[in-house]
Amino acid sequence: MSNNRSLNLTILMAAIASLILIIAATNTGYVFARQKFTASLSGNNEVPPVNTNAGGEAKFTVINDNTTIKYRINITGLTDANGAHIHTGKEGKNGAVIVDLMKNSKKNDIATGIVIRGNITDSSLTGPIKGKTVADLISAMSNGDTYTNVHTPKHPKGEIRGQIAISETTGSNQTSSTSANETSNITPTG
Repeated sequence: MSNNRSLNLTILMAAIASLILIIAATNTGYVFARQKFTASLSGNNEVPPVNTNAGGEAKFTVINDNTTIKYRINITGLTDANGAHIHTGKEGKNGAVIVDLMKNSKKNDIATGIVIRGNITDSSLTGPIKGKTVADLISAMSNGDTYTNVHTPKHPKGEIRGQIAISETTGSNQTSSTSANETSNITPTG
């Protein structure tokens, strides 16, 4: 009986050790969180300000281990948007386009305006961030170095704009290891 007990204990210990090795081999050591960002869009935020009844909200959600940002822009008061971008730049400063939010997106007209939605990946990045990664964009967004701008024929430099800011971070198994305290690799212009 003692031999059976020793054998069972040995098998149990081997199973526990194997489980620990499997967990250790698959754990990257990172704590991931799903980050969400928003921007409240208004003509008053344009530089210089624009007199318009249009407004909107842009929402961004980081998914897939910092490799994709899903976005939705709800625009009210206009139906003729011919451009929507993420730009580099602090509040009150104009900057370069780094993501074209209308390229490869879905644009739906609604009774009160337009909804634009899509995904941002490394290949979406342009301008001073071209060749960098979505993680670099997330860092800039976390640091207040980016804004969303919607352009129209009447206001080709932008009719409504909003600074992108963190709205929430929730626990997840697979998204962001970027924190708001990290330094952005994107230099704001303007």
